[in-house]
Amino acid sequence: MATGTLAFRVPFELKEKIEKLAIATHRKKSDILLAWLQEKVELESWQIEETIKAINLANAGEIATTEEILRVHRKWKV
Repeated sequence: MATGTLAFRVPFELKEKIEKLAIATHRKKSDILLAWLQEKVELESWQIEETIKAINLANAGEIATTEEILRVHRKWKV
């Protein structure tokens, strides 16, 4: 995998926590941060994609009516 450099500042307390975690887990700080970033980006990307899909469905009129929602609520007593 091709890589690039990303540099940014973090609060000193966070930096210390990351350093302690790296020592405790015998992992490099960059490996810890890369895993966290990948997980966060995947989650955020999924959420955005699903939100866009839902907006497009709503704009196309493909959403449940109030009556349909109430029917489900009554059925499941929620």
